[in-house]
Amino acid sequence: MVSLTNTASVLAALLVAGSFTQNAGVLAQNAQGNTPLPQDPISHKKGDACDVLKDRIACASEHALLFCSNNEWVAFSDCNPGTVCRNGQCVFPDQASAPASSAPSTSDASPTASPSVNDQGANRDIIDSSTAGLSSGAEATSSAVSAMATSGAPQATSATSDAPSSAEPTSSSGGGSGGGGGSGGSNFGINCQKFNDAVGKASKAIGQSYPTPSAAQCSAFLQGMPKGKISSAREAAMFLANILWESDGLRAKEEYDCKDNPTWCAQNYKTPEDAPGRAYWGRGYIQLTWQYNYRAASKALYGDDRLVNNPGQVSTSESTAWDVSFWYWAANVHSDSGVQAGNFGSSINKINGALECRGAAQDKAKKRYQMYTAILPVFAPGETPKEGGCYN
Repeated sequence: MVSLTNTASVLAALLVAGSFTQNAGVLAQNAQGNTPLPQDPISHKKGDACDVLKDRIACASEHALLFCSNNEWVAFSDCNPGTVCRNGQCVFPDQASAPASSAPSTSDASPTASPSVNDQGANRDIIDSSTAGLSSGAEATSSAVSAMATSGAPQATSATSDAPSSAEPTSSSGGGSGGGGGSGGSNFGINCQKFNDAVGKASKAIGQSYPTPSAAQCSAFLQGMPKGKISSAREAAMFLANILWESDGLRAKEEYDCKDNPTWCAQNYKTPEDAPGRAYWGRGYIQLTWQYNYRAASKALYGDDRLVNNPGQVSTSESTAWDVSFWYWAANVHSDSGVQAGNFGSSINKINGALECRGAAQDKAKKRYQMYTAILPVFAPGETPKEGGCYN
């Protein structure tokens, strides 16, 4: 996780605890902008029991936040002056008065709290990444969303501006390029020509101008699918749509705002479990966010804590940027029954559900879906896209 919503103006405005995107998000594309946030009653207090797979950040009062650690709510942070706590986020009062979202309440698996960079239109939350109901990453966009809005498993946030910002590797079975089935070669008939075509069509679908991916990026995508347990051309299309949104068209391996304002982001992504002097904002193509996601990824990929001790590796190493993205998908998204049934919304829910499925950024989820509907015909001709699993 992830991710993660792009809202350059919002990120600066919101407090430290923003939304959680599971993998894999990136805040850059999923910025929430100035959309008002729903009001939720204060229902938790320090010492109450919580579930780290479903809970992450909650309001302790009008001006303070709680963090779910070891299945117990602990004091986390105070809201910045002039903001109030609503729905697990510190927001300005004019945002707190909005009516509650009508989106169905489903638990997402990844945190999405992190600033986004370039609010360009594709949702990108660089803060979303978790398997417990929060996004895995934050979009890479340039607007910051509230620092910790979702709870749950590791997630990612997107890194792009207004573009769509949270495990164990296994090999896919062979076969054609069909959608739901896993028959065909390990790449399901997908090659670099189709990959580049899919990226170009997805970009146009949301009014963006993504560059043509490099040969190395195509190779990493094709070779990494078994690591993500991707079992069909349809699932490959889901994965690609989400990471394109999270990484601003594969251009951002780190939240834009956090790269430019590391001190601010370090505070906004801070948790009691962080290693001294380390910050865990959205990185990688899925915009992995939060320390617990970095730790889980590091243990699964390397058997140690190297990514906890050196989180920057996720953005500076091309191979690691891909590895954590496929890990997050395998660990938090692949096995979801909705995803396996072909419901694209279910993949969003596992990456940045708290914000995009049940929160104020449903418009970002719809952009992800637009990208998916452009990619699916390229990867799995004849397959009918299914929108369900998120906001509907």
